[in-house]
Amino acid sequence: MTGAAYALIYLTFCVLVGLCGTQRRLGFLATFIASIIVTPVVVLVILLLTAPTNSSRL
Repeated sequence: MTGAAYALIYLTFCVLVGLCGTQRRLGFLATFIASIIVTPVVVLVILLLTAPTNSSRL
């Protein structure tokens, strides 16, 4: 595979993690940029450990 293919796969994972972050305080764009800077795996783990912003707690 070429470098362009790796970059496309990486950006695809970053977009998917960004979509997972839409229900969080940061939103899509900040989550997407964070996943580009760090890694999508690390940001996804952080997203899974945090609760959505509009969740109702009993």
